[in-house]
Amino acid sequence: MMTARGNVMGSLDVEGLNSAKRHFPNRSQDVELLAQESESFRDLCDELVTAEKALATVDQLDEATRAERRLEWLAYIRSALAAIEAELQHVNIIPIERGSRRQS
Repeated sequence: MMTARGNVMGSLDVEGLNSAKRHFPNRSQDVELLAQESESFRDLCDELVTAEKALATVDQLDEATRAERRLEWLAYIRSALAAIEAELQHVNIIPIERGSRRQS
């Protein structure tokens, strides 16, 4: 399986990116850019979709563990979203080059 760098992604990679885009619809291009450049960002997206899938199955658990697992998976999702958002904030940082200043 090739990574995003090879322009062919496995299904989990695409699912992770699509999940991140769903949560950050105004940042779709930034999600794509980061996914192409950062394996750790792709891993965050994959963790997000894995947690979302686990949360979707929590109702199949016995009643005694259902609420606890739901809270755990929601915490994982919130954590992944916070980490993705932090990475997206770095995209907005534009370094300012300090050249020679003219003095008046």
